[in-house]
Amino acid sequence: MIKTYLINGFLQAGKTTYIQNLLKQEYFNTQERTLLLVCEEGETEYDIDALKKNNVFLVELDGEEECNADDIYRIEKEIRPNRVIVEYNGMWKRLDKAFPWYWLPPVEVAVFDASCFENNLQNMKSLVAEQVRYASMAVFNRCDGLEEQLPAFRRNIRAVNSRIQVAFEDKNGEMELEADDGLPYDLSGKELEITDDTFPVFYMDAMERVEQYEGKQVRFVGKILTKREDNPTSLAVGRLVMTCCAEDLSVFGFVCDFPQVPDLEAEDWVSIQATVKKEYAEKYQMWYPILQVQTYAKCQAPEQDVIARIL
Repeated sequence: MIKTYLINGFLQAGKTTYIQNLLKQEYFNTQERTLLLVCEEGETEYDIDALKKNNVFLVELDGEEECNADDIYRIEKEIRPNRVIVEYNGMWKRLDKAFPWYWLPPVEVAVFDASCFENNLQNMKSLVAEQVRYASMAVFNRCDGLEEQLPAFRRNIRAVNSRIQVAFEDKNGEMELEADDGLPYDLSGKELEITDDTFPVFYMDAMERVEQYEGKQVRFVGKILTKREDNPTSLAVGRLVMTCCAEDLSVFGFVCDFPQVPDLEAEDWVSIQATVKKEYAEKYQMWYPILQVQTYAKCQAPEQDVIARIL
């Protein structure tokens, strides 16, 4: 089985620099025979001598038509690598079907130029979503002077992929794994009024940092998403969020424990006041929020059923 790494991003996002820095890391520089497939030519060039020293064989693909199963299989048989790194073109369709079956599923990293990210969201939101949907990490470089925007960048990425790790680099390549919260509500008090605009942020931050919300009272309007036959007092309540386009909706829902069996059915709209608790999910080895409902009331659906807030 061949290990595979897919480094995705737009032209001049910094993919070449990221790969060259990766190859310098002691944990990654294992001297394994490595095939480096490069799918576009940017401003930064590879240090060929350094690649040879690290047992890396560079092959350039001139166009998307060359990025096919037959050509990739032929190249792999010529090089016979132990692992493959792909510097991918973020404008191309996904590459999955072009990989030989015996390659391991790729470890994906999405690389973004922070100074261009807002423009990317406005003009190429579906491509941004595609780059991060299956990635394990998103790396934002050139973040200098953009500190206030970074929390929003992180939330946009995690709206598509809630488990992705997000890293920020300055011009010197120094990395920070988090940015200031920049939350659209005040966490210092005991009560939070969650609106349609702030619900996606509340959901993602509570899922990520449940300890910050434990014991707080929250109020919001949501839809009954599911009911459990084995536990009729526990329902999933939340909203549908448009993460990319009208055809790409994500369910942002909380497990809500009611004090008694509620007179509610799936698709009902409800106004809830609840206290945030946390429970441990052994299956996923993580803490997650549970809302202990104090009061609730059926209500009218909001004007916009789907929250078109993120991406």
